[in-house]
Amino acid sequence: MLNEKNITALLAVFFMIFVMGFLLHQSPTFAGSLVGHLLGIFGTAVISMTLVYPFRKRVLKQRGKKNPITPHIYYGLIGPTLVVVHSAHKFSSAIGVLVFLSMFIVVGSGIVGKFLFRRVNRTIRQQESDLEALKNLFALSRADALTCRNYTALEQNSGPVPGRVIDIEGQQRCEVLLSLAKSIAELEQSVRLFSHTKTLFSRWIRVHYLLTFFLFAMVIVHVLTSFYYGLRWLR
Repeated sequence: MLNEKNITALLAVFFMIFVMGFLLHQSPTFAGSLVGHLLGIFGTAVISMTLVYPFRKRVLKQRGKKNPITPHIYYGLIGPTLVVVHSAHKFSSAIGVLVFLSMFIVVGSGIVGKFLFRRVNRTIRQQESDLEALKNLFALSRADALTCRNYTALEQNSGPVPGRVIDIEGQQRCEVLLSLAKSIAELEQSVRLFSHTKTLFSRWIRVHYLLTFFLFAMVIVHVLTSFYYGLRWLR
């Protein structure tokens, strides 16, 4: 089943192979071998499957359940993992280095953007729900507004009305009303802050797209140069 737990496990495997490979899997000839080429080809094919999600989203306008992002994340982790194994942690060309670094940055930017963006979305939805509940509660308590204005000496900016005495119960209702108003103001400010953060993450996704474009451009150049200089396992 595709869920966040499995995605986290795949992410851990990716970084474990990336880090541990420098100690356990270094070979200057593996990438050019038959097995190395097959891993590279299959990994690139899997990475190419990540383009299905943005195509459906931007071109076909499919969102939500019609275009789940989970397979996109799976392809974006499995493919790079195979490419990391293909590289054997040895880089003999500038193009190979650019492919590897751009792939790593794309994976990192996608993971950061996805999880933080989702966290921000959840926070905004929760805060908007809480804000609506507070406003409804405040609307039900507005009957105490006149008493509260008298209690806080704000009625027409002329101080409390002479001869009027507010009982303890009235004071308590007023304090609740003031607390609600303060909570609403603070929550509205927080919602605006997280909305601005969501806008920043929307721009971050554009950066992720640009990095992906650069990655595939480098992959194409890498493949062409590999054919140009010849496949070592055919020699």
